[in-house]
Amino acid sequence: MPTSASPNLDPEDWQAFRAASRRALDDMIDFLQTVRTRPVWQQAPAEVVREFRQPLPTAPQSLDEVLADFSALVRPYATGNLHPLFMGWVHGAGTPVGMVAEMLAAGLNANCGGRNHIALDVERQIAAWAAQLFELPPDASGLFVTGTSAANHLALLVARNAALGDDVRTTGLTTGPQLVAYTSVEAHGCIKQAMEMAGIGSRFLRLIPVDHRGAMRADCLAVAIAADRAGGLRPFMVAGTAGTVNSAGWLANQGAQPPV
Repeated sequence: MPTSASPNLDPEDWQAFRAASRRALDDMIDFLQTVRTRPVWQQAPAEVVREFRQPLPTAPQSLDEVLADFSALVRPYATGNLHPLFMGWVHGAGTPVGMVAEMLAAGLNANCGGRNHIALDVERQIAAWAAQLFELPPDASGLFVTGTSAANHLALLVARNAALGDDVRTTGLTTGPQLVAYTSVEAHGCIKQAMEMAGIGSRFLRLIPVDHRGAMRADCLAVAIAADRAGGLRPFMVAGTAGTVNSAGWLANQGAQPPV
């Protein structure tokens, strides 16, 4: 790795870097290929956790040393969602090809906030494909964000602006009626957090009951909207769900079949 006297951050020995990188890639491919032969999940023992309670290091490590630490202290104790029998959390396992795609994207280190490089055209193409997939208008556009929590936050801001006008971005929530939103009692907590971050307040998020199939009850939603309008509030958004974090276990406990 570069020393303090190096004029840049390039490896001092590209061949050694190439060899270490290839070993790291082969190790991860082996890890994915053999995932079914290992326990679904294993907790990091106390001695491993202690390795992440160390003071700030003052000396550099070689790439080989870092990769060795990763192999011994990190990789064996991942979330577990890679295993096909892991049912604990909602996020997916990814794919081997996705791992390679992350490497290619990291190598380009593209900033898609503007300018005129090809990564912008890649994003526009994928957004157009997504619009076509969901039968949206041909001129529909979109943003790529880190996950559904960020996406729900953005959607709430769009709904807020549609209800109050774009001036709300500069004047804030200082005038006009109190906004109120609705979602299923089974919805993810990021909806509540989005209400708080947008300055509307989670007290004005109505959690609507679900039926025996885990679907939001439209009759209860209509009653809640009517009551809020009668109270001088302004309904501005309904956050629907297509399956939830809780619904599979909830349906199993109810003895119901999942929605088709």
